[in-house]
Amino acid sequence: MSDRLFCSKPFEWFEVSRGPGSDQEGEVFMCCPTWLERSIGNLTRQSVQEIWNGPAAQDIRASILDGSFKYCNRSRCPHLQTPSGPVQRVDEVREPDLVAAIREGRTVLPHGPRVINCSYDRSCNLSCPSCRTAIIVEARDKSRVLEMQRKLTEEALPDAHVLYITGSGDPFGSPFFRRWLQTMRRADMPQLRTIHLHTNALLWTAEMWRSIPADVQSLVKLADVSIDAARPETYAINRRGGDFATLLRNMEFIGGLRVRGPLEWLGISMVVQANNFAEMPEFVHLSRRFGVDTVYFQQLVNWGTFSDEEFATRAIHAPSHPRHHEFLQVLEDPVLTDPTVSLHNLADVRPQPHER
Repeated sequence: MSDRLFCSKPFEWFEVSRGPGSDQEGEVFMCCPTWLERSIGNLTRQSVQEIWNGPAAQDIRASILDGSFKYCNRSRCPHLQTPSGPVQRVDEVREPDLVAAIREGRTVLPHGPRVINCSYDRSCNLSCPSCRTAIIVEARDKSRVLEMQRKLTEEALPDAHVLYITGSGDPFGSPFFRRWLQTMRRADMPQLRTIHLHTNALLWTAEMWRSIPADVQSLVKLADVSIDAARPETYAINRRGGDFATLLRNMEFIGGLRVRGPLEWLGISMVVQANNFAEMPEFVHLSRRFGVDTVYFQQLVNWGTFSDEEFATRAIHAPSHPRHHEFLQVLEDPVLTDPTVSLHNLADVRPQPHER
């Protein structure tokens, strides 16, 4: 068996992001920008096709095909740390389009993006300290946001299999994403198999759900809920503006969608930091109330919301943190070995058996 690795992301993924500056609006990436930082174009200035098969996109695909992964940040990508998800051995790839790309060395693809990640609107009903310093609603950029949405609908959705909303805010807290979900037409996305919602769940009520057309509801098969705490007092700090009782009530409703459909997978996540790491086992127990399929734990990343000093006090995963040894002890809890648990980019932090 070949040990050479392959990552499907640059052959499928089209992430439209919204950075903190106006010059970064509409930047497009072929993976999470913290894992693969090179942009391949800008949707405010270019068409989807110009970006998708442009020089930068071809260059990144070539780096996967030659096995160098030279544009990838190995220290942040959990899939390169432990081959999983989009990263697998070359001879284990089965998807016909990917097999053809490997066999023929394709850097120019005959199809459009298969997975569209909409991260260009930072509108959200919360102002979590790990993400932002205040509540953001992108009202001033309405025309720009709607133009990007139009391009995606007309130029990318016809070939897309998965639509992900959103890695930048909340699909229901954003007036643009919310309205898009409420007005989508199945005919505009004939190959779409899945809509993946990433939300804080505080606005995902039964009433909100009923406002989405039934044929669009049927496509909502995956859902991630960011929670960051297992206790109300911690939640109030880490999910600033949120209410833990409302969260639990809405999670009961969302858990029902997992039982009855259309959801086929439900995940919850915690950004691990100094004020919540002790709650990791409790978080796993909480997940069981709602029939959650996967519990994600991940490193805290400084998105520019913390000073270097404050980040250092929060980054419990860093060996230099004064309580890091306590964190390592929590990682030894047997509940964190549950099959539903993913330590994501904390996997390398957990001591190996020979180190214990």
